[in-house]
Amino acid sequence: MRTEQIAAILLAAGASSRFGEDDKLMADLRGKPVIAHTLGTIASLAFGHLIAVTRPQEQAPVVHRKLERRGFTILVNDRPEDGLSASIIQAVQHVQTLRNCRGILICLADMPLVPQSHYNRLCIAAQDAKSVVASTDGFSPSPPAFIGRSHFPELLGLRGDQGARALLSRGEQIETRGHYLRDIDTPEDLTSA
Repeated sequence: MRTEQIAAILLAAGASSRFGEDDKLMADLRGKPVIAHTLGTIASLAFGHLIAVTRPQEQAPVVHRKLERRGFTILVNDRPEDGLSASIIQAVQHVQTLRNCRGILICLADMPLVPQSHYNRLCIAAQDAKSVVASTDGFSPSPPAFIGRSHFPELLGLRGDQGARALLSRGEQIETRGHYLRDIDTPEDLTSA
């Protein structure tokens, strides 16, 4: 599927509780904040829409500025404690109003190592609005993942912090190097990245 028919959804509302006092998305990775790597890669592709779900601006002012500069529509999740599903639901509710959007590509802001080529492979593998295409390290499905518009009702019923894992397990899986799919949750994760 052409990227122009897809809304890229960047999930960035987490509280960084396992990272300690600092915001993991602003932690330095090779001279740039973690989120700068992720949003730069996503924004370099020709997606029809760039949407980010994040914390309120007063909690993440620099993140908001970086997203605005790259052309993201920002949705604020006031209740990130409700888990990843709350951010996905908020994004899907927004995307449902976009007529030219055939699906979403769910991306995690704390996955800075995913290369542009992998995002492209996921989009190319998506055939239509019924497609589900997940990433995998060869063991389990994970984001980034494409989910077609026909699955939006199922996404709107999600609860908790598991996200769309059950749906992803039923879809096609595109294998890539495991370290690309590593997310930054702890200072140790950042060091090994």
